[in-house]
Amino acid sequence: MTFCEIFPPDDFPLYFYRLPKAPDLDLRPEELDLDAVREAAILWVTGTGLSEEPSRSATLAALAHRAKSGTTVFDLDWRPMFWKDAGQARSYYAEALRHTTVAVGNLDECEVATGEREPYAAAKALLAAGVELAVVKQGPKGVLAVDRTGSAVEIPPVPVEVVNGLGAGDAFGGALCHGLLSGWDTRRTVAFANAAGAVVAGRLSCSDAMPTEAEVDAKLREASLAATSPTIERRA
Repeated sequence: MTFCEIFPPDDFPLYFYRLPKAPDLDLRPEELDLDAVREAAILWVTGTGLSEEPSRSATLAALAHRAKSGTTVFDLDWRPMFWKDAGQARSYYAEALRHTTVAVGNLDECEVATGEREPYAAAKALLAAGVELAVVKQGPKGVLAVDRTGSAVEIPPVPVEVVNGLGAGDAFGGALCHGLLSGWDTRRTVAFANAAGAVVAGRLSCSDAMPTEAEVDAKLREASLAATSPTIERRA
């Protein structure tokens, strides 16, 4: 069970009730369908899945078996209440990154994973750890994506009146997967994900607030028009 307090525009503390242990952390390696893990178009794993055994071993076993056979996304998903300290997490994050093609995280999460907080330095550190695409979420400053060739894409923030930040990251991740599965280029994929997160941030609920593709496209058009509209200065 999770409770979220709402203090717009940028403070949405979460309170987790997961003791003695939540079911997702009881997943065991022997329970995995390794053929499905290997053959899936996308495999998505999270930092929370690494926070405790036996889920940690199951997550790392899935990654090792998949061996980058397809798009493998590691959501850094740093939640300090699930760990003793950031140092404990970093070694497990490093192991996961070795088997990952795409890493996604905000600045706090990137710092836990790599020790780097500056966006470009964090992206380069994630690439050095083994990924092919590093996606660094910067909140009100937008999103940075850097691939293994060194090509960088910066996506500006989408203007939105923030109602509740809970679920925006889930929308971003789902939209990112949609773009990756659709074969879009990095700019289109990350811009779409960024807009999807903005849509949900402007809504009160979480899972019920997830947008359709048409709604995300509409938000992108709205942001584009706002960016290109001329500014008219009126003088008295």
